[in-house]
This record gives sequence, structure tokens and C-alpha cells, in this order.
Amino acid sequence: MPHAACTRIHHHHPGLVDDLAATHPGGEAVVAPEARASWAELAEQSVSCADALVAHGIEPGDRVGILLPNGLRWIVATLAAHRAGATVVPINTWYHAAEIAHVLDGADVRLVVTDAEVFGRDTLAELAAAGLAADRTLVWRAGDPPPSGPPATLPGATPDGVAYVLFTSGSTSRPKPVPLRHNRLAANSREIGGRMHVLPGDRLWISAPFFFGYGCANALPVAFTHGLTLCVEERPAADASLAFIARERCTVYYGFGATTRNLLAAPGFATHDLSSLRTGSTGFTAEDKRLVREELGVREICGVYGLTEAYGHSAMTDAHDPIEVLLHTAGRVLDSQELRITDLSGREMATGETGEIELRGCVMDGYLGDPAANTAAFREGGWFRTGDLGQLDADGRLRVVGRLKEMLKVKGISIAPAEVEELLCTHPAVDQAFVVGQQDDHGDEEMLAAVVPREGAPLDLPAQLVAHVRGRAASYKVPARIVVLTQADIPLTDTGKVNKRLLKERIA
Repeated sequence: MPHAACTRIHHHHPGLVDDLAATHPGGEAVVAPEARASWAELAEQSVSCADALVAHGIEPGDRVGILLPNGLRWIVATLAAHRAGATVVPINTWYHAAEIAHVLDGADVRLVVTDAEVFGRDTLAELAAAGLAADRTLVWRAGDPPPSGPPATLPGATPDGVAYVLFTSGSTSRPKPVPLRHNRLAANSREIGGRMHVLPGDRLWISAPFFFGYGCANALPVAFTHGLTLCVEERPAADASLAFIARERCTVYYGFGATTRNLLAAPGFATHDLSSLRTGSTGFTAEDKRLVREELGVREICGVYGLTEAYGHSAMTDAHDPIEVLLHTAGRVLDSQELRITDLSGREMATGETGEIELRGCVMDGYLGDPAANTAAFREGGWFRTGDLGQLDADGRLRVVGRLKEMLKVKGISIAPAEVEELLCTHPAVDQAFVVGQQDDHGDEEMLAAVVPREGAPLDLPAQLVAHVRGRAASYKVPARIVVLTQADIPLTDTGKVNKRLLKERIA
């Protein structure tokens, strides 16, 4: 049932939740695989869990990793860490030990909240292989009540404190740590919710992983700032997800292209009543947006442009915009940010001209511990260089043209080609590897790889490489196609560098 939004302006997750617990204690906060929780229960459970973290030695400023599937435990553990004055480091549940180690070291993680098994994998063994001592894990098994400890003095979150350190793939070979502050998360989320025209008591469906910004730095704070019920699934599951959306009467859709296609491909799609869905956010191609509006029937869906470094979304269409605006633009910049288009020298471009998208306002201060990357990422005046190409029309709406950098976006997930190239080259039969992106029939990007083999390489090298990558990295880093080329087949530029544009044509 709709209820009044919180009246005081809070700038961090626990304060927002406590307000809702005070004004609407019985209102449903979370519907998750493990259980349901009201706002009062969510507040209570997160205090109990915060006591446990303090008992484990967590102090203000420490970093707490969360390695759990989407669900109530994820949300409670996050709120608990914030109540203890700590920063949350979401850990990708698809990561293997070497990738986990990069996160633990890069963010200096003090403790990890996890389960003994996540998605059928021995999480504790992976963490041990990543170099984490057993006494630095807090195991919370599915079905168990929240961990607790002696009642502690909880320092709480500070408005300008760091809420999350999220790892995002930059143009370099490894994901980079992005610190996001509480007050900017709240400010940006208020704008995101406003653009979607959400109402207190709306029910937000999400199956995208919380460890990505779309989950923890967007859906969660949007729900907390607007008093929405989070209807959470661990992953999109076709008919099961459609039945969940229909049963819970979800009103807000959070899903990108791959999720939408998963739902539309469900054998029983036509039998589910999705009429409750009204608004939400999606991207990025015109076809992705059309499918949500026309096929799923989410009539007030919003198109978006965003990235982790800028707190979720930076530009959005409005829920009431005409369909042409939705399909062909990413809308206008949010009031919490500024957006400009520049040439390579930083000169601002005129309306309709294509250049690099730069942002200011609700953007990160800089990557953690990487002064060189920050020098390259920011211009004078605090403008963040996104590496994306775009143009603004006469109405101030953004059209995203492509990527200045080589970053690939496969099923909505950013991947650095250099990281996959490095991985392919760890196979003993590979001399060189090159990764490029190509649009598939749906307008999504897929990853293609070309390898130059060493002498005596096996005939089934592509199949071996698929297994090699799959065993060492998240499955989305496995190229859709791997071709074997000779050194002479690799096209070069005049300066002797690999010409990836021509290489892409050759592979295609």
C-alpha cells in the first residue's frame, strides 16, 4: 500500500531506512529469495548484523567485502557495514580466486561477509586461494538469522563518507576501484526516481547483480530515497521471473537488453499478467528500449546513459516522453550533474557536433590509489572524461554515438579487451591475442578474439581457449568466437600498431 515518503532529508542508506522504519514500520521493504522484510525488520536486522561486524573488529573507515547472491542478506550486510562506519566492497560472484585477490588487495578489504557456497561454488575455498585468512570471513548461511554480537556503539555513516568501492573495467587491463560517497548516491538517486516518476510504495523488480553499479549504486538507493519495495531475484529466470513479477505486482522494471530478452523468450510468456509494470530504466539500443516498451508493455520506461564513475545514471529520458525521444536519445542530463561534449583539446562542441561526453557534479573524486589514471580521467574544473562519444540536440538531449576507448559492453557488462587478451596469452600455445567487439543481430556487442599461435599449437586451439578462459575468469569474459590467424594476417597501422578496425573486418 502506498505511504508517505520520509520527510527528513537523509544522505546515507541507514538514515533513509530508519526514517521509513519510523514512518511506515510495517511497509514491505524487501521481497527476496530468502525471506520478506518490513522496513522495521530491515532496520532491526541490520543493527544486529552491525553488532556482529563490530565484534569482528570492524572500525570506521574499514572496508567490508560482500560475496553473496542478490537477496535480503546482501542488503542487510550492506546496511550493517554502513552502520559500523565501514565502506562496502561488492565482490562479483562470477569471479575466480585471482580476480577476487585483485579486489581484496585493490580495496584493502578487512573482512568478507559470504556463504560457504554461492551458486554451487565453494566460496571459502576461492577466498582462501585469493589469500584471505579464515578469520577474515563472516559466514552467513542462507536460512540463518543475521549474525549478531553484543550490543555495540555504532558510529554510523557520515554523509560525505565512502559508501562503496566498486570495481569497473577501465581501458587498462584490470578493473579499477571507484569510491562512491553516501551524499552523492542519495542526491543522484532522488533525481533518477524523479525522472521515472516513481511513487512511495512502488515495487521495483531487479535481477541484475547487486555487485554492479546498476544494483547497489542505483536500484538500492532509489528504493531507499523513495520508499520503494525491492523485489529481488538472484538472476533472470524466464517463466519463474515473470511469475514473480506478476505475483508481486511489480511496478518498476530494472533490466537491460539481455534480461529483457530472457523474459520475452520464456515459453509461457503470454500466460503471465505483467500489467502492473509501469516505469523503470533500461538501455541502450533503440531495439532494447522498444522491446521493454512494446513487448513487455512497460509504457513509461526510461532510456538511460550512465557509468559507475558517475553514480548510476547521468542522463535519462522522462517517463512521459514520447516514444521517438525514448528510442533515439538517452534524454537530458540529471539535475545532480552537468554534461558537456568536447573535442580532444577540451573545447566545448556546438549543438549537434560529436565529441567526448564529459560529466561534473555527482561523479567520483578519482579512482582509488591510481594518480596516473586520475590525471588522464579528469580535466580542469572537475570534468570527468567518460571516453564515450556523443552529441547534444537542440533540446539538450544526449545521443550516444560510440566509445572513444576500446571498451566493450557485452550484455550490459563493461569488459576491457586488454584483460581478455592478457588471459588468452597465458595459454602456452598462444603467442599473441587481440580482442574486438562486433554488433550482433540484436544490436548488442559481442566479443571476438583473434590469436596468433605458437609453433606446434593443437588443431582444436579455439575450443581449448574457451575452456582456458572459462576456468580462470567470469563467464562473460569468454569470447563469442575465437579465430586463429597467422602473423601475416594481422593488419597493422603505419606506425606498426595493430589496426583493430581492419582486424574486426577480417575476423567478421
